[in-house]
Amino acid sequence: MTNYNSFSMLFLAIVTLCLVSQNAEAQAPGINQFCKTSNSKRLCTRMVNGATNLHDASTNAIKVAIDVATRIQNLAPTIVQAASGLEPNMKRQLVDSCEESFSNSIEDLNLSIELFNQGDMGGVGTRLSAAFDNDCADSLKEQGVIVPTMVRLNAHFAKVMDNTLAVVFQN
Repeated sequence: MTNYNSFSMLFLAIVTLCLVSQNAEAQAPGINQFCKTSNSKRLCTRMVNGATNLHDASTNAIKVAIDVATRIQNLAPTIVQAASGLEPNMKRQLVDSCEESFSNSIEDLNLSIELFNQGDMGGVGTRLSAAFDNDCADSLKEQGVIVPTMVRLNAHFAKVMDNTLAVVFQN
């Protein structure tokens, strides 16, 4: 009987530890409840900005993505300086391509908020995916143009979009 009780207690302790450790980060102090599936929980928590319901958390996350996309779009004119070795026509094409790319991303993000409010989650997924798929960085890379601030913001935009998708599409 003693062996059976010892085994039961050991089993119970292992199961408890597994359950506690599995949920530890999602329930860590300061991590918003809507960021539990995010890869960058602290960034996500800042993005949802204290939201207490899924609607507000999703809207806040999408608005952060809009803000980052707008900041990148506003940097497009700096491409001209970074592309000093390119023909003027090619410089203008790169600037126009990046401005248009991020304009489309911003439009898709704004539409995703409208679709979310209408409960059209399929449309939200389509628009968020379209916003994430941006040609600017690829166009710059193909031409050998490096704009350090844009590179950093593009990487940040990817993290923001990843978090936005995690918030909007809670498991």
